Amino acid sequence: MDMKANKLYFIIGLLLLQGQFAYSQKISIELSAKWVKGYDVFEKNSTIYYPELIITYRNNSDSNLYFSRVSNSRCGLPNLPYGTLFQYPIEEYLNPNYLKRAKNHGNYSNNNYTVEISNSAHLFKGWYVYNDTVDFSISHAIDFVNDELADIYEYMYIENCRENNDSSNMLKTHYSASEITPENILHRFKDLFVFLKPGEIYQDNYNLIAFKLLKGNFTFCVEPFLPDYIYAELFNKIKTPLPKVVGEYNLYSGNVNSNKITIAF
Repeated sequence: MDMKANKLYFIIGLLLLQGQFAYSQKISIELSAKWVKGYDVFEKNSTIYYPELIITYRNNSDSNLYFSRVSNSRCGLPNLPYGTLFQYPIEEYLNPNYLKRAKNHGNYSNNNYTVEISNSAHLFKGWYVYNDTVDFSISHAIDFVNDELADIYEYMYIENCRENNDSSNMLKTHYSASEITPENILHRFKDLFVFLKPGEIYQDNYNLIAFKLLKGNFTFCVEPFLPDYIYAELFNKIKTPLPKVVGEYNLYSGNVNSNKITIAF
């Protein structure tokens, strides 16, 4: 599908989206997409177009509300989990060649996937890609497509952020439970939360160029629920309640309005 066809596809999706939200919940999390101009992952002198996923948080209530963000970002790049690295020799663990990994990807043109933007209670929130053939009633491994997407985004992060010493994009994945205080949420951890006054919106944009490289059909969705706790410590499953009030904002938890969007490459 070429760029013009994809643009039309997005417009149709957005028109359907407008009628979908009756705003019965105080918070809505809306997914949409747009095409942007940039450069090729492997050739910065080459101009290309690729899509961005837009996550829009909207406060439909008459109260100031805060809640956990449903997706973390590194330089506008999503986080995807690795299922396994067994495809690489031992030397690759000791001295990883991220460019080689990123280029060594497959073609998934005829496959259909669901991209679950995992709204978990962990501070690290990843995107999980599942083939539509997965049977969730039985145990299953993380699909290999996650590894290939993660390889491309890791290479992009190293090239565009880490080597530029942009420490603001370093993602910390855990804190001690005692650190989850109103003061810290307002300042130290503010990038992990969304703060909205009545009628306000907030948007996050995510680069989808890796999905474009792999091709295929991807349906993006968010779990329509916001928890009132987090797992602050990485390997600790003990729930850490979020403060009911942070500054002038009240904690929101529970159901949200959301939608799905399908992008075909």
